[in-house]
Amino acid sequence: MMKNGYRFLLSGPSGSGKTTLAQGILSKIARHVPESEIYVLDYKNIDFAYLEGAKRYFKHDSSTDGFLEFYDIFETRLSHNATYPWLILYIDEYPSWLLSLPSKEQKELMSKMARLLNLSRAKQIHICVSCQKPLADLFSSGSRESFSHKVLLQAPSKETVTMLMPNYKDVIETCPTGVGYMTVNDTTLTKVRVPFPQNVDAMHRDLRNAVNR
Repeated sequence: MMKNGYRFLLSGPSGSGKTTLAQGILSKIARHVPESEIYVLDYKNIDFAYLEGAKRYFKHDSSTDGFLEFYDIFETRLSHNATYPWLILYIDEYPSWLLSLPSKEQKELMSKMARLLNLSRAKQIHICVSCQKPLADLFSSGSRESFSHKVLLQAPSKETVTMLMPNYKDVIETCPTGVGYMTVNDTTLTKVRVPFPQNVDAMHRDLRNAVNR
C-alpha cells in the first residue's frame, strides 16, 4: 500500500460483506501506513456513522463537498513533483450518492472521477469505491476499467459478473455471505473470504484517527 496507488472496486448485494471488507482495508491502512489521511464519503450515513464529527467524514449531501475537497488536493499534487502523505478516498454506495444529484452535476463528477482514477496513481493516492452494481453508466470514458482490484461478493448477478469479470463468467459461482472473488488487473481470479474483525472497537478507533488526522 506504500508503493502504488491502488484502485479497489467492491461489489455485491446488500449484506454481502462489502462494508466489513471496506472497514478492514481502511483500518489496516490507518494503522500501518504512516501519516495516511482518509476521506470517507458515506451518503447513507449508516455504516460509518461512528465517524461523525471527524475531519474528513462527509455524510449524505455533504458527500459532494468531500469529493470536491479531495479532488482539489489531487489537482494540486498533479501540478507538483513532491512526496506527500498517502491519501485515500473511500466512497460508500457510490451509485446512491451520484444518482441523487442533477444530471449535469453527475456528469461533471463522473468526469472528475475518471481523471482521478487515471492520473492519481503516482501521487500517493488510493481510491476505494463500494456499490451493489457498478453499472457502466456511472463511470465516464471507460474509467471503470481503471480499477486494479475488483471484488465480487456473495451472489452477484450474471449481469454484474459479465460487467466486471467477463473472462471468468463461466467459473464464478454463488457464494455465502462474506465470500466471493477478486481479480487484480483483470487476471488471477482468486476466491476470497472477508475477515471478520476480532476487535471492532479498535478497528473503528484506527479508522477514526486517520479520518480525523
